[in-house]
Amino acid sequence: MRKNIYIIILIYSLFYISTNWAQTNKNTSKIKFYGDVRLRTELDRDSKKANGEMRPDRDRFRFRFNLAFQYLLNRNIELGSGIRTGNPDNPQSSNVTIGDGFSNEDLSIDKAYIKYHSGDFYIWGGKNKINLWEPDEMLWDADVHPEGIGVGQLFKWHDNLQMQFNGGFFLLTDNLIENNKQTFDNQENISFAQFKFAGQKSGYKWVFAPGIMHAYMTASVGYNYNIFMNFLSLENDQWHVHIDYFKNFEDLNQKVDRALQDEKSGYSLTGTYRINKLSLKVSYAHIEKYAVIDRLAQDNWVRWSGDNMTRSSNFGGIGLGLKYQISNQIQSQIKYWKVEGLQKASYETALETGTRIRWDLKIKF
Repeated sequence: MRKNIYIIILIYSLFYISTNWAQTNKNTSKIKFYGDVRLRTELDRDSKKANGEMRPDRDRFRFRFNLAFQYLLNRNIELGSGIRTGNPDNPQSSNVTIGDGFSNEDLSIDKAYIKYHSGDFYIWGGKNKINLWEPDEMLWDADVHPEGIGVGQLFKWHDNLQMQFNGGFFLLTDNLIENNKQTFDNQENISFAQFKFAGQKSGYKWVFAPGIMHAYMTASVGYNYNIFMNFLSLENDQWHVHIDYFKNFEDLNQKVDRALQDEKSGYSLTGTYRINKLSLKVSYAHIEKYAVIDRLAQDNWVRWSGDNMTRSSNFGGIGLGLKYQISNQIQSQIKYWKVEGLQKASYETALETGTRIRWDLKIKF
């Protein structure tokens, strides 16, 4: 309760400072507040566990709230911070379920970073939205804001052709493996490097973005990840098609269940058709057990959970979505997913299943 009071006081202070800044300083564009509020209705049906038992049907009303600010200290340095609702132990989601006995909901720090940029170069340190480019959240959930360093450089070769390098190094946990040595070598971490090629021709925009992601997680789960990732996107004013492909090259022999040790590939295909303010999306996904880091990937497709987070791998299925853009700041959408597990572990008796329907109303500011 005391933590929430402190955060409320901080929010009020920031709004007060920004209001007075606007009245007393001509450089009002230096500070910017932004965020969103989202209301959600979620229905989960036909969800089978790996032991063959059915999970109870579940209906939930949920909401989320994000508030952040960005301050330009000068032409090269940017400061940013933000807070969010949701369980602080679950980085995948800022949602709160309505009806939890009138309890006070958690608020936690979502962003806190310093960013330097000069021309087409940038580097930031702290806690921030990951600087990885992806057309969806199949590899990395947009709510997961890692702590570490991000860097990037844009190279412009032609008016219609450019390449963006993005990279980062992020700490996960402080596992003291060797005699209390709190060094980077003993801390679990994730690093990545990505090259994003983009261009346009004849009304079409395209993106080709290959890269590699390494996750050192031996202490907590007993194995690491070496994921080759590739994103391909093509769009015009009405159509948008993108393909994701992942391949984990880490040798998992004798590190995981034998029935799952070769389950290391994944792909998804999505097509979106837009008519004015209405858009229809159709997706198919096939994500094997170790193709992605399941507790950092999207948490939309499946209900399967563990340790406060969603196990978003070892599934295949379809997704459908219909979105209506009411205004620049307000949108409403309904989504449907139907999935089934791909491979049973040696001790499991059934493939997990699930059907999920969501309706969202989102307001940005």
